[in-house]
Amino acid sequence: MSDFISLINGEFSKHVSVIDRGLSYGDGLFETMSWSYLDDEKVLGVEFWDRHIERIKLGCSITKIKLPPTEILTNYKEKILNECLRKGIKNGVLKIVITRGIGGRGYKFEKEIVPTVIFLSFPSREINKKTLYTGVKLRFCEFPIFENSMLAGLKHLNRIDSVMARSEWEEDEFFDGVMLDDSESIIDGTMTNLFFSKNNVLYTPIIKKSGINGIMRQVVIDNAKLFFKEVCEIEIKRKTISTFDEMFVTNSVIKILPVTHLSNKKFKITNATREMINFFFKKSKRSKNLELV
Repeated sequence: MSDFISLINGEFSKHVSVIDRGLSYGDGLFETMSWSYLDDEKVLGVEFWDRHIERIKLGCSITKIKLPPTEILTNYKEKILNECLRKGIKNGVLKIVITRGIGGRGYKFEKEIVPTVIFLSFPSREINKKTLYTGVKLRFCEFPIFENSMLAGLKHLNRIDSVMARSEWEEDEFFDGVMLDDSESIIDGTMTNLFFSKNNVLYTPIIKKSGINGIMRQVVIDNAKLFFKEVCEIEIKRKTISTFDEMFVTNSVIKILPVTHLSNKKFKITNATREMINFFFKKSKRSKNLELV
């Protein structure tokens, strides 16, 4: 892969130390977001930048990683995106990786260790606009999601459970796989958060012991009452999916995609979800931060 741009600790580079703790132990966090250049407004727009920064701040606080000031992160963001513009790239996916930094052997880390801050920009993959209205198919994964209530909700670098779950299928028939915990509770997808609806009430699995509290998940919850009567975060068992009328998935890149099938269960696509999809996609074309609340 050569079609990406990387900025490491403020310098354009593609190399990190072989003894970086992110590589050795998965000792770090990451965020992924969409960005675009709005020609008519002459500004660079990064969707939900403030929310992503707040989550990575929370993660660094919990894991005791010394996050640089927001002003430095903002400077790095502008530096890499301006380089994208210089190379003729006007939209893409921005990823931030923060590791604890370079260290020796052993799990113990020095208190004064300096974090490694990596910014990566990848070209956008065009979403098949047809799927926004026709929906996608999902399947269940056999590999269970890991549980850790201290890290639940965060995008930390220990994602081997999602990697193994995603390895379970090769065919293009399925957009994503649904991950379960050891008690057969639905948590999230390998790369998405999950929502179900019934009688115009929206439900999403509670993120308590495992899973990622995605930024788009948060935004949908915050804005759900514009389209649904209410939204509930609850425990959802695999055996109960037949009780729901509808399902859709979210993440910061795809935003919202309706689901037509999960295993043998078939879902409909309601007007509420169609209106919500239109709302978010129209907003993303006009707002430099897509912050709606």
